[in-house]
Amino acid sequence: MTKQMNKNIPTILIIIGITGDLSKRKLLPAIGQIAATKMAPDKFRIIGVTRKADIDIEDLLKDTINKDFVKDNTELFEMDLTNVAEYKKLLIRLGEIENEFGSSAQYLFYLSVPPNVSKTIVEFIGESGLAGRQNTKLLLEKPFGVDLKSATDLINHINQYFKPKQVYRIDHYLAKETVQNILVFRDGNSLFKKTWNKDFIDRIEIIVSEEIGIEGRVNFYENTGALRDIVQSHLLQLLAITLMDLPEEGNLENVPSLRYEALKQITIPSIKSLSTYVKRGQYKGYRDEVKNQNSITETFVSIDLESQDPKWEGVKINLTTGKALKNKFTEIKIYYKKENNKESNELQLRLQPNEGISFSVWAKRPGYEHQIGRHALDFSFKDHYTTLPEAYEQVLFNAINSDHSLFTSSDEVIETWKILDSLQKSWVNSAYDLIIYKKGSNPEEVVN
Repeated sequence: MTKQMNKNIPTILIIIGITGDLSKRKLLPAIGQIAATKMAPDKFRIIGVTRKADIDIEDLLKDTINKDFVKDNTELFEMDLTNVAEYKKLLIRLGEIENEFGSSAQYLFYLSVPPNVSKTIVEFIGESGLAGRQNTKLLLEKPFGVDLKSATDLINHINQYFKPKQVYRIDHYLAKETVQNILVFRDGNSLFKKTWNKDFIDRIEIIVSEEIGIEGRVNFYENTGALRDIVQSHLLQLLAITLMDLPEEGNLENVPSLRYEALKQITIPSIKSLSTYVKRGQYKGYRDEVKNQNSITETFVSIDLESQDPKWEGVKINLTTGKALKNKFTEIKIYYKKENNKESNELQLRLQPNEGISFSVWAKRPGYEHQIGRHALDFSFKDHYTTLPEAYEQVLFNAINSDHSLFTSSDEVIETWKILDSLQKSWVNSAYDLIIYKKGSNPEEVVN
């Protein structure tokens, strides 16, 4: 099904925290790119909410193409986010812009702010009457809570003011081109469609490997760790989209519920102790960086999971992420069953770098002797397309078009925390299994 921008929807994008790093590096450049491809709504305005009145918009657009469009359609709105009366003033200004449009508009509130202030902003958007409009939308960045209880409380709080269809929880990994192509790849190629199950697949590995350490994110990372930062959100979502049933043709609106059904079947094996199935590590020197010699915050996690879905019974699943590792890459690897080593087909879905798909096959090497070698059938997006949309371009495009397929539902959020709940509780005060690894290690070197 082809998605196109409905350019006839007057749209006001309210970026709360427009002077922040996310806005400057991702959101404003994404808007510029959407406009450059002639896909922006015909009536479009950006309201940049800020506490400061003397901001130069030019300083916010250093990484943005099509600067004239973005600048001409952006205005800064100074307000105190802790004062509900200020939201009434914002409501008045939004009404004035609608008068300029000559029609009502949808309001997209993008909260580009720290999680600890989001709750109050959501509450005041609701109390001011802004959330009560049918065409008001709320876009939220992760983290969605820090554990099962906090996530449940946060969702219940949002539900007091917004209906589920108004809420768009962003996991930018879901908007990556290769991830969007997983369902198309599975559904559009009969070879993989008919073999995407336990009868043919032996194991699934998903890994996010990062070369950098915490790089100036001391406070955030010391209070978060790899399990919350990457596993709970990105890795479990990638696994869900790998295991989920395919939607009926064209029914992309069913994708979140199908991901949720897949997540409900995922568990950490409970036959033995958790340490049998989970490895956590911390790179050497981390404690010096955070100035806490007793820190037990993990910078590496490798976790074995299983699915109770009969289609995936017995398939080994591993999710791994780590910082300060040898290479930077994100990939999904599917290992097919084999009777001997010369049948070891592997499917690699590359999210970064060099987005694409590779499938390894065995073939005879040229020459007189009958020598067999493994070769890759490789598809790389950059070899066929000059540009790929950035994830945040897709996020904004879909939100404007009321397409939830690339956003995380509240049910999915709760389920991911449920999967990790027992593990989190066992890690709270104990570092008995923490592996200290050298910077530049391979993931295999950390766990072995």
